[in-house]
Amino acid sequence: MENAEFTDIFGAGGAVSRAIKGFEPRGQQARMAAAVAQAVGEGEHLVVEAGTGVGKSLGYLIPAALWAARNQKKVVVATHTKALQAQLVKKDLPVVKAVLQELGLPLSYFLLMGSSNYLCLSRLARAGKQAPELFDEEGLRAALEQLQAWIHGAESGSRAELPFAVPHHLWAEVCRDSDLCLGKKCPHKAACFHRKDVARAAKADIVVVNQHLFFAGMPLPAFNAVIFDEAHNLEEVAADFMGFSLTDRRVKRFLDDIFAPKSNKGLSHRLSRPPTGWVEDVKGAVSETRHASKDFFREITEKLALNAQPAGRARTCRVREPGIVANLLQAPLLELSVLLSQAIPHSQSDMEEAEVKACLKRCLELAAQVNTFLECKEAACAYWVEVKSARKKEEISLNMSPVDVSEDLRKNLFGRNYPVLLTSATLAVDGSFSMLKARIGLDQCNELLLDSPFDYTKQAGILVPQDMPDPAAEAAAYEAAVLDACVKVCGAVEGGIFLLFTSWQSLERAARVLAGRLSGRLIFKQGEELPAKLIADFKHAGNGVLLATDTFWQGVDVPGQALACVVIARLPFTSPDTPLEETRQEWMTAKGQNFFVDYTLPKAVVKFRQGVGRLIRTKKDFGAIVILDPRVQTKRYGGKFVRSIPRCARLGDFKDLKAFFAARRRQTI
Repeated sequence: MENAEFTDIFGAGGAVSRAIKGFEPRGQQARMAAAVAQAVGEGEHLVVEAGTGVGKSLGYLIPAALWAARNQKKVVVATHTKALQAQLVKKDLPVVKAVLQELGLPLSYFLLMGSSNYLCLSRLARAGKQAPELFDEEGLRAALEQLQAWIHGAESGSRAELPFAVPHHLWAEVCRDSDLCLGKKCPHKAACFHRKDVARAAKADIVVVNQHLFFAGMPLPAFNAVIFDEAHNLEEVAADFMGFSLTDRRVKRFLDDIFAPKSNKGLSHRLSRPPTGWVEDVKGAVSETRHASKDFFREITEKLALNAQPAGRARTCRVREPGIVANLLQAPLLELSVLLSQAIPHSQSDMEEAEVKACLKRCLELAAQVNTFLECKEAACAYWVEVKSARKKEEISLNMSPVDVSEDLRKNLFGRNYPVLLTSATLAVDGSFSMLKARIGLDQCNELLLDSPFDYTKQAGILVPQDMPDPAAEAAAYEAAVLDACVKVCGAVEGGIFLLFTSWQSLERAARVLAGRLSGRLIFKQGEELPAKLIADFKHAGNGVLLATDTFWQGVDVPGQALACVVIARLPFTSPDTPLEETRQEWMTAKGQNFFVDYTLPKAVVKFRQGVGRLIRTKKDFGAIVILDPRVQTKRYGGKFVRSIPRCARLGDFKDLKAFFAARRRQTI
C-alpha cells in the first residue's frame, strides 16, 4: 500500500473530504495512515503520538479498515473511555465505511461491551419469580416491573440503551454474570442479548472494545491486529488485572448473598431441595465466617495502627512482611466452600446449580486473595491496607498491585503473532518513547511522532505567574497564593475555566474560597454529579468554573469558549510516599534505575501534557494555559514540562492574560 493512496484519500477533494463537510486536509493524518498501513501489512508493532488536531482516529481506522477488508482480517480497537468508543462508532466509523464504499469495499464494525452491561433474560425471569426474596424496597420491585414490560420487543439489552434508569442493586440481580451463564443449557439462549452481540462482533471487520474488556478476555474468535487508542493508560489498565482489592464490605456482601440474617434471605433459602440439615449448617458457617471476618479486619487495622489515625481521610499502611496477622478466614471459608460443594448435586435446575457454583467460585477467590495478601511474597508487587470512609461507614481493603507489568505484556501482548499499535496525543517525553516502551515491555517497534497542526503561537497563551512560592518548601504560602491566583484568573478570563488540582484537599479548599469570592459565574466541582453531566452543564454555562482532579486531566473535550483557560495548580507528580510508589521505588532502585528520572518525572510530564491538551480542541479555539507551579522555571527538570507542550505566546502577568483575551475578542468581531 503506497503513501500516495493515503495522500489521495486524505487530501483536498479526496474521499474523506467528500464524507465530511468542511474537512481540512492535514499532512500528519496521511503520514499516520501510511505508517499504520505498513505496520499491519508487515505484522510490525507501531507507536504513534498524534498531537491534538491530527485526526488520529481516522488516521488509524481507514488504513486498518482497508487492510481488514482487502485481506479478510479482523481488527480490534481498544479504548480507555466510553466517550471515545461512542465517538468511533457513531462518528468516525460511518465515515470510514463511506470511504471504503467509494473503493468498492464493504466494511462492518461493532461495539462490544463487557457482559455485565447486558440484561440476562434468565436472571430477569428468576428475579420476577423471586422478587419478594431478592428485593425489600417497593421502588426496586416497581423498577423490575418496568424492565419486564420494556423487554418485550426490545432489540438491545444494553443498559446504556435503556430509556430509563435502573437502580444499581436491581441491575446487579438481572445483568449477565459470566459465572451464572447457563450457556447452551439456557432456555433463553436464542434471544440472549449478549450472545447476539458476540455473534455480531465475530462477523465484524472492526470491533471496538474497552481496554479493560481486552485484558479481561474477549469472547471473540482470533483477531489479526489490535490498536490501543488512549494508550498512555495501558500500563495502569494492565496492572488492574494483575492485582486486586479485597474489602471487608465485599466479604459481607458475599456472606449476605448466601444468608442475610436481618432479612432472612439469601441463596440458602432459595434452593428447592438442599441436603438434609444443610441450611442450618450453612447459616452456622456464614455466621462463623462473618465473626471471623470482623476479627480479621479489626486485627489488621490494630496491628498497623490504622484505627488510631484520624477518621475521615483515607489511611494507608504498607505491608512488608508475610503473616502480619493469623489467617482467621481460612478455616471458615474452607468449611463454607465444602458446604457449597455439597449442594451442587442437589440442585433442581440449571440456574440453581449455576448460582451455587458461582458462590463457590467467589468463596474460593476470597480465600485465595486473603492467602496471597498474607503471604506477601512477590517482590515486584506492592501490598497495603487502606481504611477509608464510604457511605458513612469505614471500609477496610487489602490491596495488591504489581509495580512492573513489562514482562507480562512482553510475553502475553507483544509476544503474540499479531501487530499491536499504540496511539495517543501524549506518549513521548522529550520526543522519546523510551519510558513508555520500557514500562510496557515493548522492545521492537516502528515509531512516529506527529505534531499538532494547530498554530498554538496564535491560538494559545501561557502564563507562569512570578513570585509563586515553592509548593515543596513553602506549602502554606503556596496554597494561599494558588487561591489568590485562581480568583485573578477568573477576573481576567470571560470564558469557561478548568482549575486542575492534584489533590482533593486542595480542590475542596479552593471550592470554599471561590464560592465566597466569585459572582456571576457558576462553580462546578468534581464529584457533585456524574462526569458526563458535569461536563454537559459546564459546556452549557459558557463561562463556568470547573474544579477537578485526576479524571478530568484527560479524555474531556470542550471546544470553543466554553473552555477558554486551563489552570494547572501543581505539577502532577505522583505522591512518592504511597505504598505503591514506595515499593516501585525500591524495586527500580534494586535494578539500578533512577526512580525519579526514569519513572516519576516522565509520568508527570505525560499527565501534564494531558491537562494542557484540554484547551485547544479545534482550529478556531483560542485560550490560555496558566501554570501556578514555579518549578517549571526554577527547577532543572522544569524544562521537560515546558518543552513537552506546543510553543505558545508568553504572557507576563494577569494584566497580559486579560489583554490576551481582549485582543482575541477584537479579532473575532
